[in-house]
Amino acid sequence: MWFWVILLAVGTFVIAAAAVGSVTGTLAQRPRRSVYDLAEATHFVADRLPDEVTARLSYDDVEAVLGAHCDYLTARGLASGRASDDIGEDLVLISEDDSTAWIIGSLEEAGLEIPDEDVVVVLEVEQDYYHAIGMFGPEVADAGPGFV
Repeated sequence: MWFWVILLAVGTFVIAAAAVGSVTGTLAQRPRRSVYDLAEATHFVADRLPDEVTARLSYDDVEAVLGAHCDYLTARGLASGRASDDIGEDLVLISEDDSTAWIIGSLEEAGLEIPDEDVVVVLEVEQDYYHAIGMFGPEVADAGPGFV
């Protein structure tokens, strides 16, 4: 009788270890997900803006700029509002000018009067938040004009 109990316990352990090892191996192959928290990003960015910009912008303005940037990234397929979504692994190139223009246009459509220069400063400071949450991977070398 004890033989079967011990055999059952060892078998259960082996099955559990194999299942945990399999999931751990699968997760180890995936890149770490960075989670963008809009409220946290708003405070992070607002606290680091230059004094002349903070004199003109409220927290709501900063949140609107960052929210519009999130919307742009979602529209381009680079981000998702849900952590469970798979955003894909395809290389997507975006122009900084295009994204800034899209964000400014989105803010104007929403009826917000935020100076373009302030939008650019907010987006530049947002890069520090991206680094803080580990959103960027290693830099890719410039391939030059012959890159196809």
